[in-house]
Amino acid sequence: MKPRDIFIKACNEIAIPFIAMGFKPSKNGQCLKKISKDKNLTFEIWFRSSVYNSSCNVAIYPLITITCKNLKKWVQEENLNVNDDGLVYHNHIGYLSPINQYQSWDLAGLSYAPSIKTIIDLLEKYACPIFDLFENRQMAIDFITQHGCCFNQYTKDSLLALPYMLRYGEKEQAENYFNHYIHSSKCRNRFVKAYSQLEKNDVIDCGLDNRFVILAYSQKLKIK
Repeated sequence: MKPRDIFIKACNEIAIPFIAMGFKPSKNGQCLKKISKDKNLTFEIWFRSSVYNSSCNVAIYPLITITCKNLKKWVQEENLNVNDDGLVYHNHIGYLSPINQYQSWDLAGLSYAPSIKTIIDLLEKYACPIFDLFENRQMAIDFITQHGCCFNQYTKDSLLALPYMLRYGEKEQAENYFNHYIHSSKCRNRFVKAYSQLEKNDVIDCGLDNRFVILAYSQKLKIK
């Protein structure tokens, strides 16, 4: 089989237990999609591969994504300087698990079966609980207020859910989440400096967090 055919075959085999959970495959099995009970969220499992595949090495990278239909609309209406696709959260399965790195699995030869089993196990154990949490909006908001995006002991915090918290949570909850990230990431001084620069309409440098710091400042979230 060609590397592409092996990859697609693997995607569809991995999909089997998740179809039973309500996920629907698309893009030849490269995406598994499930709509939340309230029809507002979309839970997705994506499988990526590599342009460097060969008969000896066929890579597969599993990722998860949560997007929100009404959040996308709100972000656009408010002209907020953040993603406009309604993104709530995304991550690679490696960063949700003890692997703790961006990892690919090999599907070539004898690696095929154990790689599929490992990926299914990881997704069931570490991705599905996150999807389940977001099925209950209030539970998700309460969790993020207290723990940020640390959905388990292996997951590092991020500010990806800040637009979601501002849209559906109370301002105080969004503020607590913002400060949870600041303290867990030890970036308080950098963010305080950024706030001071924003007061003067200066350019800030907070790396990947730039748009979220600007959003927090525009929404008058306090740094504690």
